[in-house]
Amino acid sequence: MTHASAFAGTLFDLGGRTALVTGGSRGIGRAISERLAEHGANVIVCGRKAAAAEETTAAINARDGGRAVALTANITDPDGLSALIDGGRQAFGPIDILVANAGLHIHFGPSAEMSDAVLEKTLDGNFRALHRLTQALLPDMIARRWGRIINIGTIAAHFGSGRYHSYTLSKGLAMQYVRNIAVEHGEAGIRANTVSPGLVRTDMAQGLIDNPVELAREMARSTVGRFGEPDEIAGVVVMLASAAGGYVNGQTIAADGGQTIRYVI
Repeated sequence: MTHASAFAGTLFDLGGRTALVTGGSRGIGRAISERLAEHGANVIVCGRKAAAAEETTAAINARDGGRAVALTANITDPDGLSALIDGGRQAFGPIDILVANAGLHIHFGPSAEMSDAVLEKTLDGNFRALHRLTQALLPDMIARRWGRIINIGTIAAHFGSGRYHSYTLSKGLAMQYVRNIAVEHGEAGIRANTVSPGLVRTDMAQGLIDNPVELAREMARSTVGRFGEPDEIAGVVVMLASAAGGYVNGQTIAADGGQTIRYVI
C-alpha cells in the first residue's frame, strides 16, 4: 500500500517513480533510500547484506511516502546486477532513477603497489557497475522520455593523490562516463549527474573522524568548520532526481562544505 507523500505536487514530488539505490542500506546510501521514499518514490534498496537492507526497507515501509523492497547483489558480478534489475522490476515495474552509490575502496598506498587485480576489481565496483546498470536501464527510460542517472562520486577524484590511485582513477572515470551519458541522451529526457561528497559521518569515515591529526587536515580546507551528514548528500540526490533538478545535466556537484574551493596557505 502506498501512503501519500507530504511533497506531492511540489517540485520535489517523486510519486509514481521507482528508484534503484545500490549500497542503499547503510550510511549515505540509507539516507538516500529513505529520503527518496519520503518524497514519494518506490525504492529498491540494494545492499551486500540482506539483514541491513531489510532493516532499511522496514523503516521506510513504516512511514508515509513510497514503498521499498530489499534486494542483495554483488555489484562486481554482471549476472548479479541483471538479477537485481529483474527483481526490482518485478516489485515496482520500470525503474526511473538509478543512484549508483555502492563502491569499492580497497587499496591505499603507492602506485607501484597497485596490482592489476586490485585495479580491475575497483573498476568493476566503481565504474563498470554504473555502466552495466545504466546500459540496462536506459532503453526503458528513453522509451518513456524520462530518467535519472545519479552517480555518487567523491571529492578525492577532483585532486591528484599519492595514496588513492585505483579509487580516484575509477571514480574519475565514472564522472566522465556520466557526462557522456548526459550529452548522448539529454534530449531524450535523461538527466545524468554526479554528486561528490566530502568528508561525511559514516562508518567508512569514522576512523578518519576519530583521528585528530587526519581530521584537522580535512577541516583545514572546510569553509563550514565541520564534516557533513548523510542527509546532506541525500538532499542533493532528491533535488537531482526530481523536477527541481530538471535543468541540471552532466554536472558534478561537490557536496563538501566548500573543501574543493578553499586554498590552504
